[in-house]
Parts: sequence; structure tokens; C-alpha cells
Amino acid sequence: MDEALIESVLAIAAQSERAAYAATAKQGPAEVAEVVLTEVAALTRMLPGPDEKVPVQWDLGFGDERLGYVMTVGGGGATVEPGWHESADVVIRQDLTELLRAVYGEAGPHDSSREVFVNFPDGPPEADLDGRDPRRRTQGIAAARAATRAATANPVDLTELAIRMGTDKWGRHWYTSTYERYFARFRDRNVRVLEIGRGGGESLRMWTHYFRRGQLIRVDARDKSLSTPMRARAVWGAPDHEFLASLGADLGPFDVVIDDGSLMNHRVLTSFTALFPHLRPGGLYSIEAVGVSYWPGWGGSSTDLNSPTTMAGFVKSLLDGLNHQHIDRAGEYEPTLTDRTVSGVCMHHNMAFIEKGVNTERGAPAWVRNADSALFRDGDEHR
Repeated sequence: MDEALIESVLAIAAQSERAAYAATAKQGPAEVAEVVLTEVAALTRMLPGPDEKVPVQWDLGFGDERLGYVMTVGGGGATVEPGWHESADVVIRQDLTELLRAVYGEAGPHDSSREVFVNFPDGPPEADLDGRDPRRRTQGIAAARAATRAATANPVDLTELAIRMGTDKWGRHWYTSTYERYFARFRDRNVRVLEIGRGGGESLRMWTHYFRRGQLIRVDARDKSLSTPMRARAVWGAPDHEFLASLGADLGPFDVVIDDGSLMNHRVLTSFTALFPHLRPGGLYSIEAVGVSYWPGWGGSSTDLNSPTTMAGFVKSLLDGLNHQHIDRAGEYEPTLTDRTVSGVCMHHNMAFIEKGVNTERGAPAWVRNADSALFRDGDEHR
């Protein structure tokens, strides 16, 4: 799907109801409806649904116009096509602008115009010759629940997404609760997320569903022919400084950068140096697998624990930079980029989070920092 169209629809959803209606009319209701329902179908695939395929008729209103789309839900999948089904088991009617804002707009209730009908035979038991009516009813209710839930709110938490997508974020590792602690404030915002990835692309699909109003870019060293979801793209190239810096300039700035790529220490540091300048103020840069800092075969060391050539040692140096105003030095000191723009450093087991912001708070004056000051003679500090 056209990236420019995705960006336009996301921008429309962020507006007030009246402004969103006018912008939808200008963009084209059918184009907007296709984007929104393709997203709903993708989210529906993540939810428990019917075992059998059930036709769900979406009947969207826009002014005097009605737009029809048939979503087939069940059997582990969900697809959507424009048109009308003569005898759909489920019918969902809703105002298009309200549905748009429910899926891509600010968090909140956006279902006042929604009507849901589950159509199933309701005759006497003797009319159900093959005994299929109760099962058909159950399947229709499950399809209606999955589709409406996907179009209402963030349907599942990150742990559930990780498990369903087959990532290593929960089970092999236990990253998801920590990620949610830091990323929850971004989840309902139109953010731009960059993932340095490896593996088969499972994590890209997970992040696309988690940041359901965001746009995602995945960087990988090799073309793995990923089938990327909407709002996501895969970029291939050697993850050296020149390539990553150019990518940041072209596709940034980013609100979140997730480094889950190479586990070699020097490559992780190269990525940070190239991409941190392209992180927005207030954004977060996360690094996984910090534990390889201690493995010699991966460029780490279990003896030189403060080596700036390892991830852990580098993060420790960022702590010094965060407090560079308080370091007593001989002569003038010119703060580095990270000294001036790293506003927070948080470490968890095997994970690091670096926050970008303004770090210009003044340090203590020299006479306070001076340990020989008479003010701090033994016993005087409590007077």
C-alpha cells in the first residue's frame, strides 16, 4: 500500500471529527476506508476468532454514501475486499470518520455510531435438520467479537503479541514487561519507530501491532523477503556508519530506536553513533543483549568491565556524560553530543534505554566541588 496514503490517513485521524470528515472527503472515502479496514483485518488476525471462515459485512457511512467491504474472519486469518455480501453472518455498521479515529486517532471511545448484527437461523429446533445452527451462531459471535475488538482499542499486550508472533522477547528472554514500562507512553501516538533487526521479521510484525498508530522501519543486513504489514517497511543494507547515518537523515527523525540486530559490540556502538543524532528529543534508544559485553568472542571482556568498546562500558560512559557538569577537570572542556543530549540512562538485565533530551543543567560551582574547601572540613558539614 502507498506509504504516502498511509501517512495521509494517519494525519487525518489525528484531527478533530469535523476536520477529519472534511479531510476524508478530500482524500477519498474509499481510499480511507481501505486503509482502515486493512489495518482492522491485520489486528483481527491477532485475536481469538472462529475456527471456520465467517463473512463479516462492514457497512460504512460517509454523509449520504454507503461503502461496503466484506471481511472474511476465521481459520487463523482475516482478509478484506470491497463489495457487499448477500447473506453475511455478521453485519457491522459504523460512521467511517468515527471508525478512522477509533483505529488511528487518539485513545478513547469511538463507537457511538456502531451497530453489530449477528445473523443466524432462529427457527424451531426441528427446522435445523443437520444441527448446524448452534455452531454457526457461535462462530458468528466469535467473528463479530474479534472484528469489533480490533477496531476498538489496542487488543493485546506486548507479551501476548510476542508469543503470537513467535519472537524471543518472552520465553527465551523476558523483555516484554520492561519494554512496556518504557514504550507505553508511545503506544497510542503516531510515532516513527526504527528497528535494527535480525531473524525472520517476527519482531517487526509484533512492533507494528503494538505501535498501531505508528510508522515502522526495519533495517536488516540481508533481504529476507519479509512480508511487511501496513505502516511498515524493510530496508536492506550493510549496517555501517555511512549507511545508517544516511538512513537516519532520509527516514528520520525517530521517536524510538530498537537495536535487536548484530550482537557484536562494535556494531552496536556504530549503530548508536550513527542513529542517536536522528532520535527526536524525548525519544528512546533501546539496546538488547547487553550481556554480550562480557563475552570475549563477541568483542566483550569479563576482565575490563569499563571498556568503552563494549556495550556495558559505553553505557557507563554515558552516565559520566550525563553528569559531565559535575566532573572537576583541569582546563576547559567541550561537552560531546551525547553529553549535551543524553537526558537519561536506564539499565535492566541485558537491556539499556537511553533517553534523548536537553542536558544543560549547570553543575555545582568549583568552590563546592573542591574537596579541600574549608567549608567541608571534618565536622563542619553538620554545622
